[in-house]
Amino acid sequence: MSIRRVLLLIKPFTRPNHPHQFLGNWDDRCRVHKDTINLFGGDGTLLQASHFMDDKIPVMGVNSDPTQDIEVEEKIGEFDATRSTGYLCAATGRNFEQVLDEVLEGNKTPSELTRILIRVNDLPLSTYPLNDVLIAHPCPAAVSSFSFQLKKDLENSSALVHCRSSGLRICTAAGSTAAMLSAGGYPMPILSRDLHYMVREPIHPGMFSHLMHGSISPDQSIHIVWKSVEGMIYIDGCHVFHPIQYGSNVEISAKAPVLKVFLPSHLVS
Repeated sequence: MSIRRVLLLIKPFTRPNHPHQFLGNWDDRCRVHKDTINLFGGDGTLLQASHFMDDKIPVMGVNSDPTQDIEVEEKIGEFDATRSTGYLCAATGRNFEQVLDEVLEGNKTPSELTRILIRVNDLPLSTYPLNDVLIAHPCPAAVSSFSFQLKKDLENSSALVHCRSSGLRICTAAGSTAAMLSAGGYPMPILSRDLHYMVREPIHPGMFSHLMHGSISPDQSIHIVWKSVEGMIYIDGCHVFHPIQYGSNVEISAKAPVLKVFLPSHLVS
């Protein structure tokens, strides 16, 4: 029998200061959550781990949030009882052993999720976003200037679009249900190789309105020229970032190594 290695990731969890009327409920959630994270992490942990993974070793997320849908409905009027989504998590603390057995016995096959390749002035960044990229001012509420166009090869490019806006977001299929969806985007099939881009709050887009929001096929890339003094590339949230400056050229495509993930059955059925 061959030896299999399993990577277990633990995330911290602290108890906030909530009003006394639901501390009993919260204490129960804390207890079950802590029991689970003694072994596992969830979507956020998987997202962070993906930054250190190549395309060879598959990973599996475990949703450690014990909150049930019925509890959310009952308690949402008293406090924010919304649960961790666990969108990419194939297991919970309750069924982890069963799912792990299926993995080790070869009865579950990992899926290949698209990640993003970022090049700044022709040099690739070492981190491959799994969810999304936001290119914006270090203060994302500030207005920035930039140009962009889609390119397939030297002879197939879209119009060059000049923008003043609060930034540009590009997401993968896995990230299409996150910040992009909240901003008015649309969910993509989880195994899609396309990317999805959206100019945030464009100012007077005029004749380029139809290019403010669209898809980037696997054989295309989006090329951005930054035309503000300061800029930042935010990767999968605010914790990983790369500074850019006036004149920086940024190329984004789906040509990064994929991430192999064991996904929930309903996502791949």
